[in-house]
Amino acid sequence: MADKHIIAVDTYGAQRIKHPSTVKTVSAYKLGYTSAVMPVLLALYGENARDVSPKQASYRYLQVDSDVVVRHGHILLTVSADELAKTAQITRQYYRAAVYLWRDKHWWALPDSTHADYTEPGYRTGPNFDPTGFRPPSPSTGERDSAVTGLTAERSQREDGGKVWWWLHGDTYPHKELLKRQGARWSGKRKAWYYIGAELPAAVQALITNDTQLDSVLALDTPVTEVSLSDDEPCTVHEAAQILDMEVREASASEPPARLFTLGETAYARHELETADGKPIPTGTCGTITRLYNHNATSGWSYYVDFDGIGIGWCFERELTPLEPIPGIQITHGAVVPPGAALSSTDTENPSVSFAIKRQIIEAGLQPTPLERAMVLPENDLEAADPPDEEPTPAIRIIKPTPMPPEGEPLDAVQSAIRFVKTDTIVTSPTVQVPNGRMTRIDQAYVGELTGSITGQVFCYGWAVHEGTCIYVNMAGPRMGVEAIRAKLSKGDQVSVIPADAPAVELTAGEGNSGMYHPYLHYLPEARFASLILVHDWAVTPNYGGKATTFIFRASDTQATLKLKHHITQLVNIAVFDTWSAYLYDAGQKAMLVHKTRAAGGIDLLSVDLDVDAWTRLITGGLEQGIITLPDVR
Repeated sequence: MADKHIIAVDTYGAQRIKHPSTVKTVSAYKLGYTSAVMPVLLALYGENARDVSPKQASYRYLQVDSDVVVRHGHILLTVSADELAKTAQITRQYYRAAVYLWRDKHWWALPDSTHADYTEPGYRTGPNFDPTGFRPPSPSTGERDSAVTGLTAERSQREDGGKVWWWLHGDTYPHKELLKRQGARWSGKRKAWYYIGAELPAAVQALITNDTQLDSVLALDTPVTEVSLSDDEPCTVHEAAQILDMEVREASASEPPARLFTLGETAYARHELETADGKPIPTGTCGTITRLYNHNATSGWSYYVDFDGIGIGWCFERELTPLEPIPGIQITHGAVVPPGAALSSTDTENPSVSFAIKRQIIEAGLQPTPLERAMVLPENDLEAADPPDEEPTPAIRIIKPTPMPPEGEPLDAVQSAIRFVKTDTIVTSPTVQVPNGRMTRIDQAYVGELTGSITGQVFCYGWAVHEGTCIYVNMAGPRMGVEAIRAKLSKGDQVSVIPADAPAVELTAGEGNSGMYHPYLHYLPEARFASLILVHDWAVTPNYGGKATTFIFRASDTQATLKLKHHITQLVNIAVFDTWSAYLYDAGQKAMLVHKTRAAGGIDLLSVDLDVDAWTRLITGGLEQGIITLPDVR
């Protein structure tokens, strides 16, 4: 792979659109309008890709005939050094490349018209995952690079000269048809191909790369305690008993296998996982077992795992490993199998299948029941209990608050908010009730005319700006003019609101940001009139994985309090109770974690700083100062 490079190209995913020439519905990849992604992909794929963008579309659409790997909003490709140089030559002609190179275990943005060399991606831009495990295909050939060049063979034979078994390891998938023709078979249990015979066929020998083939002699005194009736086993149970001249002891069907993990143990993600709220968990991420679940006949053992810096995910045992990743060694095919772990051939190799299985189990209400530390565990779960000679793990994790400095010493924003709420205001939890229905009216009022339209006048009925970025804009006018304004904002261009008696206000998605708005469009065909509201992605899909910002449309203090409590619950890794809502709403504003944005047209928009450390300190400090208390659950 010395002359091969992995690049990631921004995309909004695949969509079904009508081909502009044939008017047939086709699947195409949605791309940004102003970046270099379209010419780059057309140059790399050549005849295997076509631009199928409809006329007057705000985005570009690319139809690809080859195999495409899309992960976390990026098309992954393996390119040669010449293809990479050609790609960099193209991106230098555009204001924004939107193409990234994986080098030295880090992503780099390709050069563009404002950057002559590779640069680190900006905040909230570019991919943030390791792409090597996906083995992206080459755009010119459509083939994926093999993780292992060739195969290795392991020879096994009994001491008394019985049958010779050849086990073939490595990247066998590209050679599976040849192996079948030569008489080899696949073992689902060992995840390897095997061949029975004194010598390997010549065609198979040509694939072997190890010079010395290891002999492993079967021990005759090893008891057989487990029986599998899978069709892909090398031989039947009775054949194995005759070959080994041993007595086979049937395993009880009702007895589950031993549990691999206990509470408080460290586990690592065997392949890419995700949390309950959809946050990605990269391969090899370290976590701690926080809850045990009863055994399920279909999915086996399962656990709650608190992954470092990401959150809690419900994981099958076969998705975890106790083996810490070794620096410099990457698993590019298959999975590490720790001792005692039972693997399923259906979802171990395909994380998306595993995600779907867990979602179906949860939606059907079939998730196994959790084991509580205080209850008596069944006999087959005795290893999950604490050793009697060791101090038991506390059931509640304690986070110590930051101590308040003495009177007269300077305070930070969080400490000032806690002290202000304690000394100046007695916070009591109001009676917070959810309004009837799911819809709440947002006020609107005419504030001026929007520029940038092609034809006609487009009127603005409200806008909100946070640190120079337009978060909300409400417009109405002729459909062509409204679509033109939408296209300019979606491409990251600037439009202006011109009030009748005040200076113009500039609206933009921010430098380098395109496709960041969610449209809410209503069209009146008989009047050829369109009403459109654009809401920024930061407000629609908050990022709870880092220090980001989201927004609350405040219709009332009660509604804003409830929404803020929801955001904090999703953000912090501790329990948040309803009785704390008023305190969080009040103290959050005092600590400048919640504040009003610049807006017009009757819009009351609050910005919420999703700083997990600050909100955690605000909660622990409120508990330590006695402003809020834990509810009595007795």
